[in-house]
Amino acid sequence: MDVQRHNKTHKKTPNELENETEVHDDTFKTLLEDSAREAYSRPWHRIERGLRLNRLRIFIEEISPQFNMTKDEKDAFFIFLQKALDKKLLNTLKVVLYDQEKQRITSIRGLEIKRNQENVLKWGFSTKKQRSDITRKKRRDDIPSISTEPTNMIIVNQSNTDN
Repeated sequence: MDVQRHNKTHKKTPNELENETEVHDDTFKTLLEDSAREAYSRPWHRIERGLRLNRLRIFIEEISPQFNMTKDEKDAFFIFLQKALDKKLLNTLKVVLYDQEKQRITSIRGLEIKRNQENVLKWGFSTKKQRSDITRKKRRDDIPSISTEPTNMIIVNQSNTDN
């Protein structure tokens, strides 16, 4: 008789089923919320593209009062930043300064935003200026070549003083 009870399926009442799904839904929601909070606290280069776009939107909203941006200017500026992200100009930690604790972009290096005399907002990335104090590899054009034309040369007579 015990064997027969073990093979029988125990049906759960509708109340028991509702309670179980509510518990699963709550744990699933908390799991998703925790992972979303954790995702924004990662370093900038570890955040997924969609989440980066979200942070760029928030950055635009935070700087818009400073430049008196209209809605159209905000939209165009967001498209500009989105294209820059797609071109991998905003992928490094050196370009985008991101505060992980506040989960906000503090600044974007090289980004210049100005209003011209016609009251039109212009933006873009400043070009890098080549540093003159670093050594660089000589290009083929920089390598001195021997000329066939005669030039005035001064020959200095050097004697070997090493004994």
